[in-house]
Amino acid sequence: MTAKIHAAHVRESEVDQASPGTVASAEPSYERVDLDRYVVLHDGPVGYIEHVHPVFVCYVGHPYPKADEVAQVHDFHEAIQTVRDRAVVSGSAQ
Repeated sequence: MTAKIHAAHVRESEVDQASPGTVASAEPSYERVDLDRYVVLHDGPVGYIEHVHPVFVCYVGHPYPKADEVAQVHDFHEAIQTVRDRAVVSGSAQ
């Protein structure tokens, strides 16, 4: 059995895709908060991701007990983007 562990880092694609003359955000887009749970950040916490093999369960809202499940996806970075997009649409991101 194999497990993929993701650490809190700035996504390289965000830094690499920044056009010349612009500064990419140094804030990580997520942080690990538990063995299988991550908090998604967008100007503060906006949601969570839980890894329940084989899917990543996406939650929008903060704190975790009040967050609502919005999706289940198979790719970790897609899960991050899903939470951030849904948080912006629902107004959770400030």
